[in-house]
Amino acid sequence: MARKNITNPGEFEDVSSYSSSKEYKKRKKNRRGRAVLRGIAIFFCLIFILCGSGLVYVSTNLLSGLTTTSIAKDDDSLGIDPTNIVMDDNIKNIALFGVDSRNGNFEGLSDVIMVLTVDNKHGKIKMTSILRDSEVLIEGDSYSQGYLSYTDKINVAYRYGGPELAIRTLNRNFGLDIRDYVTINFANMATIVDAFGGVDIELTAEEVGAINDNLWALSQEVEDQKELDMQNGTYENQTYAEITSEDYIPTINGDINIMYGEYEGGMYHLNGNQAVAYGRIRYIDSDYKRVERQQTVFSALIGKLEGMGMGDYTNLIQQLMPYCETSLDLTDIIGMTPILFTDFSISSISVPNAEYETDLFDNNDSSGVYHMIYDPTNAGKRISSFIYEEDSPYWSEYGDTSKKDADTASASSASGDTSSGDESTGLEG
Repeated sequence: MARKNITNPGEFEDVSSYSSSKEYKKRKKNRRGRAVLRGIAIFFCLIFILCGSGLVYVSTNLLSGLTTTSIAKDDDSLGIDPTNIVMDDNIKNIALFGVDSRNGNFEGLSDVIMVLTVDNKHGKIKMTSILRDSEVLIEGDSYSQGYLSYTDKINVAYRYGGPELAIRTLNRNFGLDIRDYVTINFANMATIVDAFGGVDIELTAEEVGAINDNLWALSQEVEDQKELDMQNGTYENQTYAEITSEDYIPTINGDINIMYGEYEGGMYHLNGNQAVAYGRIRYIDSDYKRVERQQTVFSALIGKLEGMGMGDYTNLIQQLMPYCETSLDLTDIIGMTPILFTDFSISSISVPNAEYETDLFDNNDSSGVYHMIYDPTNAGKRISSFIYEEDSPYWSEYGDTSKKDADTASASSASGDTSSGDESTGLEG
C-alpha cells in the first residue's frame, strides 16, 4: 500500500477518476489505449549493464541472465545513411523499447521508444523520447507480412518486424545511426521498481485517483492476457502482473473506493504496481505529461542509487538482467563504461515538441486512431543537434533544446491528446 508522508496537511479535493458507474469502468477497460510508458526501466537496465561491466569477470556473471540476440548491423539493413550522420566513436546511440506485453515475451507494440546516447565526448547521458503516436513511414522486412512500405504510428514497427524493423524505422525517418537496442516487456515493470525498494513521488490528488483507476484497468488487462494465453496454449511459465487490494491507495477516509473516493495530494511512496500505474496516467492531461511522469520516476530511481556500494549494485543488476533483451555484446558494453568514471550529467528531449516541430498537428484516421503528424526529417535535425552538439551541422540552428523541452511540451498544440493509443490500422484487417 502506498505510504503518504504528510508534512503540511491541506484541503481535501474530490478528484476521483470514476464519475459514474461500473459501465464506465467497462468502457474504459475496452478502450484500446493500453499505453504504458516504461522507458525508465529500459534505461536503467542498460545503465546496470554498464555499471556491471567495469570488470570482465563481474560482467560475465551479471550478463548470464540477460537475453541476448543477434540483429543485422550493416547500414542497408538498419536504414543508416552514412552521408547524413556524424561519425564519432565516443558517442553511441542505442534504441530503448518498452513493448506492450502482459506476459514474459519481448514482442508487441513498442509503446516506449527512446534513443539512449552514451556521450563519452561531452560526459553526458542523453535521452530522446519519440512519442509513440508519431506518424512515420514504416519500410522494411516484417515477420509475416512480407516487405512493408506504408505510413502508420511508429510503435507498430516493432510488432511487425521486431527490433530490426523498429531500428530501421527510427534511422530512416530521423536520420540516426542506431545499431543496437535494449527491450523490456511491461509484465516485469513492477518487479524492477520493487527491486529498487519503490520510489517517492509528489502526487496531485487527481494523480492519486488516476493511479487507482489504472491499477483496476491493469488488473483487467492481465486477466484478458491470461485468458488469451490459455486459449493459445502459452499460459505455462509466463510472468503476469498481480494487482492486489494492498496496491490501491486509500481515500482521505482511509478506505478503498475507486469509483467515488476523495484523495489528498502530497508525497507518496509507490511500490512497483503503483509506479506502473502512475506511468500510465494520460487521460487527465496528455501524452506529454505522461513523458514528464516517466522522467519523474527516472529521477526518483537515480536518487535510490546514491550511496549504493558495489555489492548493492551487483545484487540489483542480477535481479534486473532477466527482464531485458539486447543486441549488445560484452565488447559493446565495456566500450561505453568510461562515462561511469566521470561526473556525467543527464539530459533529455521529447519529439515532437510544438515549439520546434512547428508543422505538428493532430489527426484521427478513418478508424478514429490518433496520430501526431509532423516532418520527422526536420525533427531529426534537432535530434542531431542534441546528440552531437557542436559537431552537428544543425547545432547553429537548434543548439541545446533540452533546456526548454520540459517547459514547452505541456503548452504544445497537441497537448489535448485523445489517442486511443494502442492498435494500429495499418495492417489490421
